[in-house]
This record gives sequence, C-alpha cells and structure tokens, in this order.
Amino acid sequence: MPFNLDKFVASPSVEELDSLKKSEIVKVAKHYGIEFQPLMRKDEIKRYVLEYLVDESILPSTVLETAITVPTDITFKLKRLEIEMNKEIRLKEMEREMKKEKEEREIQMQKEKEEREMQMQREKEAREHEFRL
Repeated sequence: MPFNLDKFVASPSVEELDSLKKSEIVKVAKHYGIEFQPLMRKDEIKRYVLEYLVDESILPSTVLETAITVPTDITFKLKRLEIEMNKEIRLKEMEREMKKEKEEREIQMQKEKEEREMQMQREKEAREHEFRL
C-alpha cells in the first residue's frame, strides 16, 4: 500500500513510522520542518522525527524509550572493539591460568621428586645400617 503523508500526519504512530522507507520518513520530516542532513541514515532521521513528535506532544514520551533503532556504524565499531577487547582479556586470563597451573604442576613434581629422593636415601641408609649389623 503506498504511503499517504496526510494519513500519517492525521494519526501518527511509531509502528507506522517503523514501517516506512527512508524516502517516506524524509517526506514526514520535511512536512514537520525537521532539519536533517540528506546523507543521514534512515534510523537517524527517524529518531529526529520521533523526538519532534514527542516534543510537540503528538506522541507520548515513552515512545523514545521503546523505539527500536538500528545502531550506527560507530556503534557497530565500538561493539566490535569491545568484543575484541573482551577476547584479549579472556585470552590473557587463560594464559595466566595456564601458567599458574603449569607452575603448580612443576612445584608438585619437584615435591614428589624430593620425596622419592628422600625415600631412596632412607632406604639406602636402612640397607647400610642392616649391612653393618
């Protein structure tokens, strides 16, 4: 069904605004005299329209809290950086944990070696003692 600006203006809703194409949102923005840059993304222009409609008390303020917008490229880049940073942090934590476990195993192996050497020394002393008797 083709977009009807007059119908939207008569009864605006977030649901209908969400269903509009960028060119249609631009028509709505121009109708209300909302300034925007033509190269802006659809979600950014839509946000301006929503803010205007709320400021003019045409729509309730709750629509801004619940309006779903597509994240901008910067948001995607920030999210990607956050994910990469978390990955690096997890890798470093894993490396530290592995190093700690390796050190603990080495300490345990050293203790076991010392215990075996002490046991061998006791057995040797016991044999020497028996031999002397």
